[in-house]
Order: sequence, then structure tokens, then C-alpha cells
Amino acid sequence: MALETDPKAARIDDHSTKTVDPLSRNGDMFASGTGRNSFLFRHSLSDHPLFDLPNLTLLAERLARHDAVYWSAGPIGVSDRWETGTEGRPPLMTALEDIHHGNALVMLRSVVHDPIFAPVIRHTLERIIDLTGPTLRDDLIGARATILIASPHRITAYHIDSDLNFLMQISGKKLFRVYDRTDGTLITNEELERYFGGDANGAVYRKERLNDADAYFLDAGLGVHVPPMSPHWAQNGDDVSIAVSFNFDLHSIERVARIHKVNRRLRNLGWRPRPPGAGRVADRAKLALYRLYTAKRRWNKGPEGPDGSAWQPPLRP
Repeated sequence: MALETDPKAARIDDHSTKTVDPLSRNGDMFASGTGRNSFLFRHSLSDHPLFDLPNLTLLAERLARHDAVYWSAGPIGVSDRWETGTEGRPPLMTALEDIHHGNALVMLRSVVHDPIFAPVIRHTLERIIDLTGPTLRDDLIGARATILIASPHRITAYHIDSDLNFLMQISGKKLFRVYDRTDGTLITNEELERYFGGDANGAVYRKERLNDADAYFLDAGLGVHVPPMSPHWAQNGDDVSIAVSFNFDLHSIERVARIHKVNRRLRNLGWRPRPPGAGRVADRAKLALYRLYTAKRRWNKGPEGPDGSAWQPPLRP
């Protein structure tokens, strides 16, 4: 998605082309841990002046023209749904102006395509790929980034994501909890089937398992890696929080998603389907069923173009 340039696009547009390595202080942590477990790392994006609130407000104005902004306001609990706080919310610009007191969360999406922010965002995405190595590059469908601006003490509700996530704290503090995605008592196959079936709130929070999470205290210059489908939630500290989420969509997770979608339909028919990975033959049969079903839908509906939300890094020789 290409976004038009605005004469007010940035107060300091010379900073958008800086190519300082934002992850120079990390060793082989990315190559050994990515996709396997959550881990803490350091970054230097918090030193970049492009990510201050006035510049982000201008970015929000540009992205709003393309419906690339989510925001909510009002009290939020750990187990609330994503749509909580979106009814009766103030206008976007009002929410940002009152971000210090309005108990709001603003998510700026498709940042990877913004003409002002794209250089530093894409450079950081490429550095993550370089540090992680061929395992990520060979599995990659596309990459995205979202900037999150949230009020003091604001809670981001418990949820899962299907992408590989590197969250980098720019300013403010937050407590970030990540749970083990391999624990079937925390995240069940039925919950995954609901999620991949289209319910963003498919994961169910269990308050009695609060202390089973890995807890990370994030400050400016710190980040946390969240593997795909790892439940997580966060609560901000006393100041406005600004963070950037760098996300990678993977072929391997897309295959798992397709099997969960088929399993959901089978479960609705009264079957007890085996989860992805439980049987190679069963997985192949379900993937074939999925291809057949989606081919029929495309035939009936006509071709669907890409949504333009992801970005693909340049090929390496």
C-alpha cells in the first residue's frame, strides 16, 4: 500500500533515512532463539527522533486516510475482547491528544509502506532477518510493522498472534507477559481453531495461570521476541508507552493455520481431529482439502488480489 507524501509528514524528515544498525548489541540470540522461545534483547530505535509523539500524530493522520489505524479507549481488562472500547470512543486525533489521560490504545498499521517511516522500518526488518539467518528468510512470506501508542497503565488484553513478533519499546515502561505456546493446558487446539477460523479473541485467559508466564519489564531500548501463537498480554507503567512491533508471516505457520481451519470444520461435524503435526498423512490430506475448498471459493468469487499490508525484503544473491 503506497501512502501519499504530506508536506507536514515529519517535523524532522532528515532523520527518516538514518541507517544506524538498531540491533548491533545482540549476538547469536536471534539465530538460536527465534521462533522457539521468548527472549529479551536490546535495540537503539529508542534513540531515533522520528518516533516522538508529534511525528506519530502526523503519521496517524496519513494512515487514517487508508483505514490503517485501530484505536480504543476506556477501561480494559486482561480477558476483554479486542472490540472492547471501540464503541463510543473519541475521534482518533482526540484520543492521541488525550493519550496521557484517556486510557487509550492506538495502533498504527502498514507503517512499512509510509514514505517517511519506511526507510528505518524496512532497515530494521532486514537486520532482524540477517541476524536470524536463512531459517527465517527461507520461510518468509512477508514482513510488517505496527506502532503502538498507549496511555499510562493501559492494559493490552491477552491474545495470540500467528506471526513472528519482535516488540521494541521506544519510550515508557511496560510489564509484558509471554506464555508457553507448547503448553496444551494454556492454549488448546480448540482455541487455535477458533483463532485461525477468524476469531481474534480465540485464546482464553486463565487468571489462575498468571505466574506461569515469562515476565519482561520493558524500558526504552529493550525488546522482547514473541514466537507465533504464544499467548501474551501487557500493562503499561506510569508514562505513555510507545513501541514498535515487527512482524513476519511464515509459510510454515500458514500451513499450520490451514490445518486448524480444516480441523475446525471437522470438529463442527462431530469429529475429533488430530492437531497439526500429529500425523504426516493426515496433515497432507487436510492441506489438500483446504486447497480444494479455497479453489472452489476463488472460482465462485473471482480472483482476490493481495491486501498490500506486507512487504517483502529484497532477494539476496
